[in-house]
Amino acid sequence: MSNSRESTTIRRRKFLALLPQACAGAALIPLVDRYHSPAFAGSYKASTATVKNCWLDLCAPFVVQDTAAGIDSEIFLTSDTFVGKQGYQDSANLTEYEIYLYDSAGQPIGADGVAKRLAVPAMHTTVLKLSDLIGERTSFWGGMKIRLRPQSREPMYASDLFSSAFVRWKTETSFDNVHANPDPLQWQRRDSFFYSMPFPSLETYACIFSLFNPNTERSTGAITLYNPLGEKFKEIAYDLKPRGSLLVDLTRGELTTEPRPAFVAAKSHHAAARNSWAPNGGSLAATNESGSTKSFGYLLIKRRGTARFSVEHPIHQPPFKLAPAPAPIDAAGKFKARNILYTPLVFQARQIGGLTLQSRFHFSSGAPIEEFLWLKPFITDANGNIVWQVSPETQLPVSIAPRQIEHDAIKLGGMQSCIFDPTQLNLPKTFSGGLFLAVAPTTNHTLMKVELFAREWGAHAFTHFRPGLAAARSYQAPTQRGALATDYIASGARVEKPAGKTLRDEVIGIVNIDDKGVTGHPAVEVFSAGGLVTRVELEALPAFACRHYLLSEILSGKIGALDLSLRLVDEQATLLMSVVHLDYVRRDVAMDHGSDRFSTFVDYPCEAEK
Repeated sequence: MSNSRESTTIRRRKFLALLPQACAGAALIPLVDRYHSPAFAGSYKASTATVKNCWLDLCAPFVVQDTAAGIDSEIFLTSDTFVGKQGYQDSANLTEYEIYLYDSAGQPIGADGVAKRLAVPAMHTTVLKLSDLIGERTSFWGGMKIRLRPQSREPMYASDLFSSAFVRWKTETSFDNVHANPDPLQWQRRDSFFYSMPFPSLETYACIFSLFNPNTERSTGAITLYNPLGEKFKEIAYDLKPRGSLLVDLTRGELTTEPRPAFVAAKSHHAAARNSWAPNGGSLAATNESGSTKSFGYLLIKRRGTARFSVEHPIHQPPFKLAPAPAPIDAAGKFKARNILYTPLVFQARQIGGLTLQSRFHFSSGAPIEEFLWLKPFITDANGNIVWQVSPETQLPVSIAPRQIEHDAIKLGGMQSCIFDPTQLNLPKTFSGGLFLAVAPTTNHTLMKVELFAREWGAHAFTHFRPGLAAARSYQAPTQRGALATDYIASGARVEKPAGKTLRDEVIGIVNIDDKGVTGHPAVEVFSAGGLVTRVELEALPAFACRHYLLSEILSGKIGALDLSLRLVDEQATLLMSVVHLDYVRRDVAMDHGSDRFSTFVDYPCEAEK
């Protein structure tokens, strides 16, 4: 380790002792009281409703089946609502699913308007092929609505609407899977919602944004594109009929009707890349008009000149009144964080599974609840030490515009974005760890994206950060959880090694975010269509440490070529898990950020707000 790196490394014990200083006067929790934040009070209000069974809604805004082009979609169901630590062992715990499919014109699939009804036992990973649901059609694209209702010995509604269902897209050369998005009763109202996310360089990537209206009423509004400095490039008005879908080509800034270019290599991409208006990326926002219903979207991200794609999604922000605020800097010049966001997906030329992984990060402000969103990142290693933070010797990377830096922090105005590139930091030559992102004011973790690149394959993938510790503590409160400090779900996993030849594998990233310095003793439970396959006890994980495991290496035996869901559990420490899917046949990667199994239980009960 170089002398300059030694001077900026904080050992774990010292880190714990100086934690308030490391985050400028605020410990990791309570950095923010999420239930009293002015902009998020409505969406983070604790539920006082009686727990009961009810149907709740999900929305997957883009599915496609194009047999001629070799594009397939699958629906991945986890049935991950159950009571207690091992409630999945009780055959009485299951989830009823109803699948609704609508083509781009809003026409339903299925004689009675329902494409599929089924009941899935708890943690029995179930995969449905879209081709089996659309009848004799060989070409279809549109949106999907999923309704789900758990059944158990104790009344329950879905405890995590983020991990209950996923969409997986596949071609001969690429794949990805992303969860369906919650459409809670509390937000099913005619109100204007701000729906935004960053997007990467349009010189490197061709991006198509899908938008789906799952409602029985029209959705009208505009999709606006911004450069990294928040300057508007284009505003595209939309008027979506009930259950209808549309596509927007970000490079051209106009509507399109053909999804195939999002999945197949273009005959020529050089002219489009040269004429790109966003060489360093930017942000998009879909805003529906007040009095109309909101819609949902996915961003399809294809690397130019290839047929490899990835998919990510924006986040809805309810209406709020902008609050003025001074810079979050105290009298001593230190940063006063309101929250910290996390990802265990920092890779700097890290070799794992025969691949060299590299990551970088896209931060965006969306519509901040104050005039500016301030961010201050730091990186920890496998032992919980801070290996990088801003200091006189270690400045923020040059990938961030100088006008977006103030008080040694990132300062983003409304709809601004930037790229945080670890290759420009003084990290070890080969490294993997966790990124902690201190923010002020509080903001949504989905606005912070992770971009991963697998060097040998020229493959890429996108996902996003995990929420702050205040959220994690609230997830731990329900008695139905069974007193687990960590209960995390990731899906779409697979391990295949016939005759020693690797076809599929998984990189599991785990970070200990526990502010009390509790050492983790995690276990990973592996589930297939038949339920629990195996449980793997992992090594102790110190506070703030981030480690990565190759699933095939920690398994004690073969489990067959099965579609899997992974569950991370810990009795005492608060941990997060994200997963990198490795496909050695397609030579492609995908990611699942993971989700707490009770992440929506408090916020989205059976009753809508009165």
